[in-house]
Amino acid sequence: MPLDLFSLSLLAMLAACLGAGMYLGLARGHRSERGVSTLAAGGATHQLGWLLWALATFNSHQWLSWLGVLCLLLGQLVLLAGTRRTFARPALLGWWGALVPLWLVALIMSLSGLILPHQAPLLHALLLAPLAFQISREAFHPGNDEHWSAPRWLLVGCMQGLSLTLALSALGTASGVLSLERAASIWAILACLISLILPYSYQLLVAHRLHARLSKLVRYDALTGLLNRRGLEEHAGRELHRARKHNGSMGLMLIDIDQFRVVNQRYGYGAGDVALKKCARELRKILGEDALIGRIAGEEFCVLLNDYNSQQLRTLAVEIEMSLQALAIEHGDHCFHLSVTLSLVKYGRHGYQFESLLQKAEEKLQYRKGNLRGENPAGSGAITITPAT
Repeated sequence: MPLDLFSLSLLAMLAACLGAGMYLGLARGHRSERGVSTLAAGGATHQLGWLLWALATFNSHQWLSWLGVLCLLLGQLVLLAGTRRTFARPALLGWWGALVPLWLVALIMSLSGLILPHQAPLLHALLLAPLAFQISREAFHPGNDEHWSAPRWLLVGCMQGLSLTLALSALGTASGVLSLERAASIWAILACLISLILPYSYQLLVAHRLHARLSKLVRYDALTGLLNRRGLEEHAGRELHRARKHNGSMGLMLIDIDQFRVVNQRYGYGAGDVALKKCARELRKILGEDALIGRIAGEEFCVLLNDYNSQQLRTLAVEIEMSLQALAIEHGDHCFHLSVTLSLVKYGRHGYQFESLLQKAEEKLQYRKGNLRGENPAGSGAITITPAT
């Protein structure tokens, strides 16, 4: 046995042990995360397969190499299920589970002499390469709930490289371009790389998902999905900087649901939550999904409007007011309509900072609500109750 193959096999065994430890550490540190336990089980089995394959290079036992391929195959199947769960998809294997009986058929053919030794790596690759490609495809799936990030690119690249290297080395061996020893050296190098990069990419992926989730919880309102006060302040800082730099225009609209406390007292907080969600959906429908809309208080919404002139802002304010007041909030045997009060301020005319603009909008809102109460003692924002159809 050449010294380089001997050294590479030892390195592959060491890398397999380190990779298994990384998977176990992933499960221990993020046991409550979606799909992590499945990934850890599949990763540990996958590392065991590389360890058995590296051991088989020392004593040339054919059955030991096939056992290593079985562990690699089972590990990839579990990794496929774990990857699907990690990206919030059903952990279904489908027809990929048929690879295990195919491995058994290939083993019987190999032990009976129907398959020559230089043809065995080709069968190994035919069993492992498509499954590795499928794992990368699941991470690449456009329906996943994760945005593209460096950990996700690393995972896809790692599995794509695994499938491509397995296929090319096996084809080279079967065609006689590569010798068995050279192909074994390539597999040993591949085992070292995959054993270290793959668990590391999964660790980065889980950590990135946690960071993204925490960032969203800090900056978004859990009930409506709109920006909260902190998220709106961060976006407002960037938009105000852009307006100052390019001499642009920006408006701030404050929307308050009148007598919202009556909804909670009469129908319960569940009805109030439904009303807030419907208002949020209606605002998104009017302004677009990319609009900067925030819920800064219990029943107050704040909207940042860029590149609108004064006439457009007033027209938009009327449209929003009419649309929100036309919403029918159904609850039990009744439905009710909300009344809203709006105030509108512009960057430059009413201030240059978010806090000053928001304070001025709040003052105008309270002034307008006071005038409405004076004109209509019964309450301009009274809730209208109508029988549900």
